[in-house]
Amino acid sequence: MSFKDADSAVCQAKAAYNLHIYPQLSTESAPCCKVTATKDSTSSDVIKDVINTLNLDASKHYVLVEVKESGGEEWVLDINDSPVHRVLLWPRRAQDEHPQKDGYYFLLQERNTDGTIKYVQMQLLSKETDARRLVERGFLPWHQEDFDDLCNLPSLTETTILENLKCRFLKHKIYTYAGSILIAINPFKFLPIYNPKYVKMYENHQLGKLEPHIFAIADVAYHTMLKKHVNQCIVISGESGSGKTQSTNFLIHCLTALSQKGYASGVERTILGAGPVLEAFGNAKTAHNNNSSRFGKFIQVNYLENGIVRGAVVEKYLLEKSRLVSQEKDERNYHVFYYLLLGVNEEERKEFHLKQPEDYFYLNQHNLKIEDGEDLRHDFERLKQAMEMVGFLSATKKQIFSILSAILYLGNVTYKKKATGRDEGLEVGPPEVLDILSQLLKVKREILVEVLTKRKTLHLQVVFVKSEKYFGYK
Repeated sequence: MSFKDADSAVCQAKAAYNLHIYPQLSTESAPCCKVTATKDSTSSDVIKDVINTLNLDASKHYVLVEVKESGGEEWVLDINDSPVHRVLLWPRRAQDEHPQKDGYYFLLQERNTDGTIKYVQMQLLSKETDARRLVERGFLPWHQEDFDDLCNLPSLTETTILENLKCRFLKHKIYTYAGSILIAINPFKFLPIYNPKYVKMYENHQLGKLEPHIFAIADVAYHTMLKKHVNQCIVISGESGSGKTQSTNFLIHCLTALSQKGYASGVERTILGAGPVLEAFGNAKTAHNNNSSRFGKFIQVNYLENGIVRGAVVEKYLLEKSRLVSQEKDERNYHVFYYLLLGVNEEERKEFHLKQPEDYFYLNQHNLKIEDGEDLRHDFERLKQAMEMVGFLSATKKQIFSILSAILYLGNVTYKKKATGRDEGLEVGPPEVLDILSQLLKVKREILVEVLTKRKTLHLQVVFVKSEKYFGYK
């Protein structure tokens, strides 16, 4: 996607972008088709352009499919979706030409009369699954190199469990059952096993009948809810970097697709579209993971009695608040601070009184070294785009950025013991920092100083105000 017209922020809505579409209508590979679109262009508009460019049969029905490298899942775009908005949420490396090798691209596929997608290479069952069924029926001798359920291991020890998981992992089988529990090993690479055809493959199948997959867990929970009319719960746990966030996205993708026949519903687009926002404010670089989630997340998906998604609630909890004021060596504060400081233009920098990362105590405690400045600048644009898609108003975004700047300035506030008087209270400064904080938070300086130096406690509906004593504050 190449940006052609950026004379002003007003012109961006009318700016032209080049989209590269890869038709997947037969077993033979087709050349890439390049069409021009704007932010206002819908999937329907882009499909019409591709049909005219490639001289396709206009009597047939086609859909535009977004392929994302994060797991290789495919999203069937609604006719009113904006492909350009989707591209603006992609990584910077995939936005210019978005070749297939980068893992982010669009497919053009044919749609059947019943609304399903016509897959030219439908993968139903693997050869390993067919062989296992023949073994179970006695037509082949029992010989297995790996077991898709740890409960079937002949000898259940730590060694046999790890060897079995390793054997399957080397065959790109990242999922293994332990009864009704699914064990997932992060492959850290592209695996195209999360397409809508996989949702259809696992639909309404008993757990364990097919190769282990996270879609199988989602499908069992969905159909059990419909049959028994009882709420279902899926718990995802693991160490940092194990893939919990991505697994959550796969589950949401499958659960909503089951009720929408493969199309990305509005609920799914809202939940997954909020991903960049949640990542910016809740993820940080740690010693072992460059994008570690530092909070817990509870997602509640609500369904109607007929199985159609009605809505969803996302709750965040246990945010690692201590990271705001201090971080371990080789770790960073939350992403959003670096996005803001490196991504704003000069006008925004002046409006929010922003400096460089090394000028803030909350960011410069451990030899601050930023080598990914260009990526951070792109991520800030991606964040603003995601906030707009989720529904943040322009005024709300400005308030949020002002508060973020104020948090950084709070780290530069200094305390010292009062030099005169019998009061054992504190003096705060420097004056210029207090003035900026007052402007960013839109409060009077006198009130700000009072809040920073006095503590209020409520006891039996009586408020007590006590001045803080000096204990060597920064």
